Amino acid sequence: MAIRIIEQIQVSPSLPSQPPIPLTFLDTVWFAVPPVERLFFYDFPHPTSVFIDRHLPSLTASLSVTLRTFYPLAGIIHRSPGSADQFEIAYTEGDSVSLTVAEYAGGDIRDFSGYRSRELVKLRLMVPKSAAPPNSPEVVAWWPAMSVQVTLFPNQGLCIGLAVHHSVCDGTSLMRFRLSWAAACRSVKGGPSGEASAADPPPLLDRSIIVDTRGARLKLLEQARRFVAERNKEQGRTEQPPPDQSSSNLVCSTFVLSAAMIEKLKKRVLEAVAEEEGIPKFHCSAFVVSCGYSWSCLVKSRNIDGEATVHFGFSVDWRPRTTPAIPSNYFGNCLGGGFTEMKASKVMESKGFVAAAAAIGKSIDSLQGMDVAENVLMIMDRYVELARNLPLSVAGSPRFRVYDTDFGWGRPAKVEVTSVAETDAMSLAESREEAGGIEIGMVLSRVHMEAFRAFFESGLIDL
Repeated sequence: MAIRIIEQIQVSPSLPSQPPIPLTFLDTVWFAVPPVERLFFYDFPHPTSVFIDRHLPSLTASLSVTLRTFYPLAGIIHRSPGSADQFEIAYTEGDSVSLTVAEYAGGDIRDFSGYRSRELVKLRLMVPKSAAPPNSPEVVAWWPAMSVQVTLFPNQGLCIGLAVHHSVCDGTSLMRFRLSWAAACRSVKGGPSGEASAADPPPLLDRSIIVDTRGARLKLLEQARRFVAERNKEQGRTEQPPPDQSSSNLVCSTFVLSAAMIEKLKKRVLEAVAEEEGIPKFHCSAFVVSCGYSWSCLVKSRNIDGEATVHFGFSVDWRPRTTPAIPSNYFGNCLGGGFTEMKASKVMESKGFVAAAAAIGKSIDSLQGMDVAENVLMIMDRYVELARNLPLSVAGSPRFRVYDTDFGWGRPAKVEVTSVAETDAMSLAESREEAGGIEIGMVLSRVHMEAFRAFFESGLIDL
């Protein structure tokens, strides 16, 4: 099995140069985070030649059209000229998104697009390779905003891989771009454009509406530099990781909570909290119980010392939390977040997910009324401090509608987030098969994945 590169295309929005977009303090938070990698698998029972001749032109044409509106994704992140500490997204006429067309020879797409364990190193063959420079002491020298790869499995299917630098935009912004591109592609092919169309409000690109009330940008940049330096120091050490933790032994698996199971988890949490504390003082959402349940299964699978403290981190869309609210079509980063911590013994109890979910729910509700700059500074202080302890965090959201990404070949057969391997995160998405269900993606060593699976499945039986 091997990847064969067929073609490399530079897709430009065909726009004149645009004024540079200075990155805000909410963008700076993500300097030290690797690009977000998401894979979309589709059924496509046709030869490679059919895709090249009939479908590639519409895919690239629609990408070009969509980039005219979302042109920052065709730009480059770099240091602002004449500045030591300000960075920007620069789009110059002729800048483009790199789109690679490849073929996976000798492979069965079902080995990659399912829910069972799949090798991370093989999945990452379908992730576009960024043209970014190697690690340097600086946080970022320059970085392309986005790259794309289409990997064909002849007569079976195809995979569209996106790699997007998080400093350019958050998941909500990327969702709008992704759905707009898919709708434009369907329109070029003569199909219905769907919900994401020209009727939607265009992205709001003015980042001056993000106000730094605490002088957070320089502090966050310095924290990002410290984090990168520490990470490079760790990577430069001579000792090798344990065999079961090496990248070649990591596997991806997807676990599903049905709508009915989520309701059972909610009921169990609310009943337990009411019995112990009276009226629950937090919103017990599907997100809260999904994260709490997964966190408890992960802590159990790692067999952590009960006296140790374990941590869970999450992001929150701050658009509706500001006063006045940031418009929903704001294109950039508008995320705050939170951490919660508990004794491992508490999380590993037979119903540890109840305590975990309650802690997460209360942590989310405690953010009400907080200034986003204050919140982000607090989170970054804790993250730099706790990074070595491998806190579990969350990538994605059931609100991102990943399974609505239809380029004209139907809904994706599977969507995968491979970049969680770099950030010790779990991924969340809506269920493909059922409204109200949630898919949970994990990347772990084989040994830990099997332990996680055992706790995940047995815990649901016991509800």
